[in-house]
Amino acid sequence: MKKAALLITLACCAAAQAQELIPYNAGDKWGYAAPGGKLMIPARYDYAEPFSEDLALVRSGTNFGFIDRKGKKALPFRYQSAGSFSEGCAPVKSRGLWGCVDKNGKNVVPFEYELLLPFTEGAAPARKDGRWGLLLKDSREFRGGIYDEIYPPSQGLARVRVGGRYGYIDLSGREALPPVYEEAFPFSRGFAAARMGEKYGFISRETLAFKERPYILIGPYSEGLAHAQSLKAEGRCGYIDQEGTEIIPFTFTMCASFEGGLAPVLKEMKGGWGFIDKTGNAVISFKYDQVRGFKGGLAKVTLKDHSFYIDAKGFEYKK
Repeated sequence: MKKAALLITLACCAAAQAQELIPYNAGDKWGYAAPGGKLMIPARYDYAEPFSEDLALVRSGTNFGFIDRKGKKALPFRYQSAGSFSEGCAPVKSRGLWGCVDKNGKNVVPFEYELLLPFTEGAAPARKDGRWGLLLKDSREFRGGIYDEIYPPSQGLARVRVGGRYGYIDLSGREALPPVYEEAFPFSRGFAAARMGEKYGFISRETLAFKERPYILIGPYSEGLAHAQSLKAEGRCGYIDQEGTEIIPFTFTMCASFEGGLAPVLKEMKGGWGFIDKTGNAVISFKYDQVRGFKGGLAKVTLKDHSFYIDAKGFEYKK
């Protein structure tokens, strides 16, 4: 019994360690480091993405390929561009067109698309003959092909743009909400922020009904909160829930969505970006010129034209 428990513990620890390789910027080259900054894969690449499904997208010269967690080449460096693995497939570009390959390098989606994004919820936005539609993973069917733009699905619905307005389609390509919104965002926890005319509010995933809230410039609803501005707060932004209740006071100049429990905010226009938690407390210093939200425990930031990753504790993975 003790031996079995030990084996389970070791397996869990190994799985946890397998997840912990972080892109490390060493000036003009990229490698991968363990948490805390110890370099595990030498900085020899010209570009590097975080690991996804045990493979990492990297670029050497002008060509993209994939490496495993030991730093060994998993897929050849022969693609003009590529996206990370998602749902067992990675979008790659070859000879000017996009297709998709599996982890063995087998072409599982033909190279016939002008653009192809990673699969989400079994579907991937794709563009063919100048129009966007959804490519279904299981059937390989391309559905739609009538939209000006389409975005990754979320909670079974994909946002589409037609003639400057937004609506939603389901994964069969059927219209779920007509394109009547001037602004609309992905669904999260049952709600999506949207604007109809001058009215800002949230769409319910359950009823697909739009309810106005007394704020302006409501941003994407993520992790239970959306950033917004209040006319009473002189253009300052804060965070509200789907009912319109103020959760984090309107004290910031610019706000972005919560991801991984942290949100990028700008206190003042002359200052830098930092990160707050869901109580509104600052957890990462306000010093960055540009930031992206956290994903998988990492956020990409830029400081003085130098881009690198930070973890949720603010540790910087750079030389």
